[in-house]
Amino acid sequence: MSAGGSSSGVLAISFDGDGTLWDFEAAMRAALERSAATLNDAGLGREGAPVTAAWLAAVRDEVAATERFRGASMEAIRLAAFGEAVRRIEPGRDELAELVYGRYMEDRFADLRPYPDVGDALAALGARFRLALITNGNTHPTKVGLDGSFEEVVIAFECGVHKPDPAIYALALERLGIPAAACLHVGDDPLEDVDAARRAGLGTVWLNRTAAAWSDGLVRADHELTDLAALLDLV
Repeated sequence: MSAGGSSSGVLAISFDGDGTLWDFEAAMRAALERSAATLNDAGLGREGAPVTAAWLAAVRDEVAATERFRGASMEAIRLAAFGEAVRRIEPGRDELAELVYGRYMEDRFADLRPYPDVGDALAALGARFRLALITNGNTHPTKVGLDGSFEEVVIAFECGVHKPDPAIYALALERLGIPAAACLHVGDDPLEDVDAARRAGLGTVWLNRTAAAWSDGLVRADHELTDLAALLDLV
């Protein structure tokens, strides 16, 4: 990868993963739909109602909010959530929870693809800048066909710091060996990406693919784009 940079002094660009480079939500929903179907096919139901992806997602959020799973990996939270769901509808079927979890993880990654604009944009940017990935998620670039795209990959669970803590951005800068002013961060979340990166001293780009409204009370990003192709013109 080139470290040529730009006339603005930017030497590196960091990216969020989920919702920025790949559609995590769509892959997760599809995998949860299959998980719900597996439980329903096994004859499990909840108070006369079928198991749904929305219910499984709600149970997962409940588990993630408990003190026990504060700072836990997404894999540990998801497995525990399936276990809790199964216990609520048919206690004593822990093996079924593990089966559903295994299939969910396979489905989730099998359905995950970069957005159409990502491959070409990263290739072009990588010829001019050092690239990094900074994510709270559990998707490594190798899982979505982006092997070799990033010089540094900073995954929250592995380093012990999660967005919106600016320290995760400071860690990425330390690994890259550059000052904050020489890095531009691109992400879809106003708090975790834009505000946190701004507080760490990075330039910020809000990648607003869904035409969402900005979050009140937060300082707006330096730039707002709707796709990564536009980033090539910006830098």
